[in-house]
Amino acid sequence: MGERNKRPVILLKAPSSDDFYGPALRNHNLDPIFIAPSHYVFKNLKQLHAKLQEPHRYAGIIFAAPRCVQAVNEALDKAPLPSCWRPLHNYALGKNTHSSAWFTLQNLRTLGDHAVNANNLCDLIVETFGPKRDLPLLMPCGNGVGHTLRLRLVAQGFRVDACEVYESRSHPEFVNQMRHALKLKRMETLVFFGPSSVRSALEFFESFNVSLKDRKLIAVGSGTGKAMEDAGIQADAVVDAADVDRLIRVIKS
Repeated sequence: MGERNKRPVILLKAPSSDDFYGPALRNHNLDPIFIAPSHYVFKNLKQLHAKLQEPHRYAGIIFAAPRCVQAVNEALDKAPLPSCWRPLHNYALGKNTHSSAWFTLQNLRTLGDHAVNANNLCDLIVETFGPKRDLPLLMPCGNGVGHTLRLRLVAQGFRVDACEVYESRSHPEFVNQMRHALKLKRMETLVFFGPSSVRSALEFFESFNVSLKDRKLIAVGSGTGKAMEDAGIQADAVVDAADVDRLIRVIKS
């Protein structure tokens, strides 16, 4: 069947060379249209660099997203992570973040590759950390990323040094790309990836008076679902980031 007959689906995420969503959707007669809702700007990297030079002050490090790993790499200016971090309690939320820490930070071992959300990772940290909690965990994070995890850990008696090292801003091309995509016939499905996609889309819907009636709105990840709920957008389904088969079933149902 030709590309024109494929059912278009907007994926509110930046396209990437290793993305597994595109091929999977195309194999099911869907036409994924990737639109980056935001781009990221690093900040406070000098402050993060200073903290990274003092592993003796910390119990370990937590990476809540691959971009947190990237921020550490930027702060180190591509120099190796000081080796004293290696034996500490280091955690990464999910497979992508775990892989990013391993490949970017000279094979840094982290726990958490099977965690799918902040609650999972918090439970894992409680199980594996041990009773001594006097030293803080360093957590480089972004605006909207890592806050749930920090609050849960603090409630469990941990000390968390959350250092905001990047922020998301609306992508300059987002409005034009959304306007173009919504002109397509049968454009009834939008898939949201992350709180930043919800913020950018909500701003767009309000500015251009876009009706969400008769559109299928899907959240990928519980954090995205919560952001949609807080924004007053009713999600038709919340799917796990790794469960592409379920995402496809929801789109086609």
